Amino acid sequence: MGYYDMDLRDRIDATLLRPDNSLSKLIEFGKKSAKEGFRSIVAHPYFVRPLRKYLGDSIRICTVVAFPYGTETKEVKSFEARDSLNNGADEIDYVISIPSVKSSMYEYIKEEAKSIVTSFRGVIKAIIEVPILSEEELRMVVETLEETDIDYLKTSTGLYRPVTPEDIVKLKTLSNKMIKAAGGIRTRKQAEELIKLGADVLGTSKPFELL
Repeated sequence: MGYYDMDLRDRIDATLLRPDNSLSKLIEFGKKSAKEGFRSIVAHPYFVRPLRKYLGDSIRICTVVAFPYGTETKEVKSFEARDSLNNGADEIDYVISIPSVKSSMYEYIKEEAKSIVTSFRGVIKAIIEVPILSEEELRMVVETLEETDIDYLKTSTGLYRPVTPEDIVKLKTLSNKMIKAAGGIRTRKQAEELIKLGADVLGTSKPFELL
């Protein structure tokens, strides 16, 4: 079997984060995602508890913290993380403090990460927003988070632009952590290229199209 015969299912975080989705749509999406064998589904915190009720343990549930701007304080993010855990989330994707990065306050980034790690027993991915960071900011953010126990670096929320192959190359060069690529992943060819370059997980709102 060649590289491009890979099964993407166990790498896909099937994402449905539009604010106008209903619970019934999320449940349907979750059941279909579980049937396909996707790695997890990603939904807003509001839906975590009912999704756990209706989906049981058929699929991992991931939610977001401080999404999409990351401007909340570390105390608020820690509360969100703890609340998500109590509601049944297996994983969280949190947006780091972008204002701290732009203010060169990297110690705050470390304190924030450590606080969230303390609050959440599960897989933690830090969304670092590669598209809006300078080369120096990216280097400093990665070096700072390397000193913490978060599990993944996630390229972006997708708010600013789609993820690029260059984003993955940069992170693989700088970091020893696992990498989640997200933002505008729409085709199988694109997905396979990102994995080939080093992405461990793919976040996409078009998971079924990738198959």
